[in-house]
Amino acid sequence: MQSSIDKSDLILFESALKDSLASFMDFSAYSLYFPREIPQVMLHEDRIIPLVEKDRTLLPLIHQEQFLGIFMARGTCQEKMNGLSGILPAIVSLCLDKVTLHKLSVTDHLTGLYNQNKFLQITENAIEDILAGLSLEGAEPLDGGLNRYSASFCVMLLNLDRFKRINEIFGYSFADKVLRELAVMIEEELPEQAMPARLENDTLAVFWPQSAPVKCRELSENLSKKISSHVFEYGVSGEKLSLSACTGWSLFPQDIKGPEFKKTAFELAHLICHKAREALKVAKENGPGTSYAFGQILSQGGIVLEILPLNRLIINLGKNVDASEGQKFMVWSQKFNGLSRVLQKPTHSSIGHYPPIHKGEIAIQDVQERMSIAEVLFLNDPAWKIEPGDKLSMLAERDSFLEKQAPAGQVVHSKDLFTGLYSYRDFMSLWTKARIKDKLFCMAMLKLEDVGRHQKSEGIEGENLILEITRKVDKIFASKPLGGRYSLNCLIFYHPEQGCGELKDIWISLIEDLWTDHHLSACAGLTEFPCLNFSKTDSLENCRKALEHAALTSPPKLACFDSMTLTVSADSLFTQGDTFAALEEYKQALAADEKNTLARNSLAICYARLGRMELARQHFQEITSMDNENLLAWYNLGCVCIKQGDDHEAEKLFSKCLDIEPEHAYSLFRLGQLAENDQEYAKAEKFYLMAGQTSSGASLAPRHLARLSWKQGDKEKSREFLHQALLNNSRDAFSLNLMAKIYLENGDDPEIAESLARQGVALRPDVREFWLDLAEIFEAGGKEEQAAQARSRVY
Repeated sequence: MQSSIDKSDLILFESALKDSLASFMDFSAYSLYFPREIPQVMLHEDRIIPLVEKDRTLLPLIHQEQFLGIFMARGTCQEKMNGLSGILPAIVSLCLDKVTLHKLSVTDHLTGLYNQNKFLQITENAIEDILAGLSLEGAEPLDGGLNRYSASFCVMLLNLDRFKRINEIFGYSFADKVLRELAVMIEEELPEQAMPARLENDTLAVFWPQSAPVKCRELSENLSKKISSHVFEYGVSGEKLSLSACTGWSLFPQDIKGPEFKKTAFELAHLICHKAREALKVAKENGPGTSYAFGQILSQGGIVLEILPLNRLIINLGKNVDASEGQKFMVWSQKFNGLSRVLQKPTHSSIGHYPPIHKGEIAIQDVQERMSIAEVLFLNDPAWKIEPGDKLSMLAERDSFLEKQAPAGQVVHSKDLFTGLYSYRDFMSLWTKARIKDKLFCMAMLKLEDVGRHQKSEGIEGENLILEITRKVDKIFASKPLGGRYSLNCLIFYHPEQGCGELKDIWISLIEDLWTDHHLSACAGLTEFPCLNFSKTDSLENCRKALEHAALTSPPKLACFDSMTLTVSADSLFTQGDTFAALEEYKQALAADEKNTLARNSLAICYARLGRMELARQHFQEITSMDNENLLAWYNLGCVCIKQGDDHEAEKLFSKCLDIEPEHAYSLFRLGQLAENDQEYAKAEKFYLMAGQTSSGASLAPRHLARLSWKQGDKEKSREFLHQALLNNSRDAFSLNLMAKIYLENGDDPEIAESLARQGVALRPDVREFWLDLAEIFEAGGKEEQAAQARSRVY
């Protein structure tokens, strides 16, 4: 059991130490010191004693006879502390024991890594930070402006292959030894700020902030190589063995979809870990030493499980991997896959490989928890059937064969005998032909929500319900539309020679009737052609986007494809980190409605992220000219002015923000920073203190006050503010970096300064000053080669 603590633990569990001491003594502020040598004034004979002064008390932190550092409490009462002087060492010892117990409560007893509860807590805290940053008024832009570093993280799970046999053959004691060695290997291989944990049995986890998909792939490969190359020795017999491990990972927020963002941070933490487990499960299914990303499962991990009648089949992709109705896949032969060997005779060696050959295209009709039912849209060769085991690769909408053109040759289209609807394949074939001659048309999708739950409560079987809807559609529309099954619970209709305006109210009445008659919630998305510069082929994709937009609205849930639909779609792309695609979508939203301030604001932010400040400024100015009270636009315009070096104009703009909302914390911080840059420290302090009095600025003010105190030479006061800042946010890169600089300047333990500086650059590698500070710390410790490497990151 890990029962000791060291200096790094005091930093990690600083809040636990502070709270423990606060239960015995009163103090107004505090700071931690890690001097290279024990101050002479605290040495008495062979003991290290507390030092009580007029307004502060210095407590030596000694645990298991090891001197760790000094806790300096400010604002203490000298008389009271003198009264406690005889028992202060015992109080400190008890508090350090409590810190030790806290460490044990959040770490795994076998490996010393964080345990599952702590890992989930770290993940939850990171999600809260990112969700705050996704809000454009969040805390993140304060130092990085609109061009801030990407906010994301990776959850990676690692599981040893055939570990159960280690337990069975060599016993549990040796298996525990393997896990301890594995934990050490992983810690050595991980980049700074990546935090390992043990979840259960032989499953370990890694939390890695600011990680990109390519870097995650590299890390998984490096971990696999490290483990497979390591030799584990069984001490009893001297046997040596090597192991392999599978890894699976997920990314936040990239792997979170639409409505999932409405969940709490607690739920999202469990969800993103669940997605990593799904990726790990697929990796295990694909063989030892395999790595899989969650986002890779849907695009590359599909397999045909079973063939059903009526051109249906079952595939292994379900809700657990974010499969959804309408997604299309190319089916690849399990034999002709580019890897299977061509053999001349069974006894002869390989002379080549079969080429990869695809059989056809399928579309998901019904999504269940761990599987889906799909429909065969077309086959390249009708005589060559799809078989269980065939592989699937996801198709982009623009790559779907059926959405581009109708299948060649004479095709017989038949309706479902019961519902009177065409299958998706037949509907697409008919629509592709019909749209050629029609110069005006409308498409509509109707999706039934939670239909399975309502079937039982209302006593209406699924197909009876679809039949009833079909009859309603035929009855309420003067001209009967072409209808088809987009999926099991989603219907699609084509209205020739009609637009959204004349059909919208009719569709709303249908949605309301479904609720009134069956208490069944439904949503509908409509689009029309012509629309902007979209082609007829784009209409299906636009209808899908309108349906997604409708799902986010209030009842009756209906959306006609418009500027706001494009904004919703662009927001999704922006959240997933695809700034360029989002930018184009925002442009289209403005083409549809130039008064869409949400789209214009987001477009301006995209430009700012790409460094095109003049364009960003123009769009923010356009918003303020349309809406003089738009606080967000005024604030972002001020941020752009700072980026352009126009501080005078920025000051006026942030003052305008305060006219609109006097307690706007972020404008107060910006005004404080401008004053600080002009060395008007008293003015800056006033703004920072005002910001600290607001609900949204209270946790951020200590960082700025710390920097201000440091610039004025008051390092002790700066250190106290930094401790408050890091208690509020232990991942505050700017506070970590400044704390490292203060430790270095004060001559404290250089290892602590280096550790803090490394954490800072890992969190914000885009800040060049952090690398220069780290290089200086390396030089102070005589690490010239590492210092040169750090400087190389700047130039």
